[in-house]
Amino acid sequence: MTTTTPATTVTLEGDRDLLVTREFNAPQALVFRAWTTQEGLMQWWGPREWPLAHCTLDLRVGGRWHYCMRGPNGEEAWGLGVYTEVTPTSRVAYVDTFSDAEGASRPPESLVTIDLDDLGNGRTRMRGRATFRSRADRDQALQMGMAEGLTESLDRLGEHLAG
Repeated sequence: MTTTTPATTVTLEGDRDLLVTREFNAPQALVFRAWTTQEGLMQWWGPREWPLAHCTLDLRVGGRWHYCMRGPNGEEAWGLGVYTEVTPTSRVAYVDTFSDAEGASRPPESLVTIDLDDLGNGRTRMRGRATFRSRADRDQALQMGMAEGLTESLDRLGEHLAG
């Protein structure tokens, strides 16, 4: 399966991986800040009708990103990322799970790696990979709307970076 919008490509690879690519008209350092600061994430993470209502972030290996998206009827969806790698301006990786308000994680779990490539002329390519523990976990995340939600979030990021 490959899904492409005008700007985002989502591809399934093997049994457990989900690949996402997107190019932005913004410098690499600016895209990195949008991914790695509370202020940046509050501007774009989550689908339009499920924006962030809460976000704490400790950007370091072993640090946590804990967030809550709030739906149009007040529903809450909590998530947790625990950073495994941070390379300024070019890479961030974290173990991603659903969670509760206290930060207790629950499946499905994936290792997410975001690579940012400087294309020159103020353009950046984002390559994201989510590797799940199993095909069933990946399929569960897809059935919950992960690909669509991520695509809409990246649309919002592109709009945010455009100013």
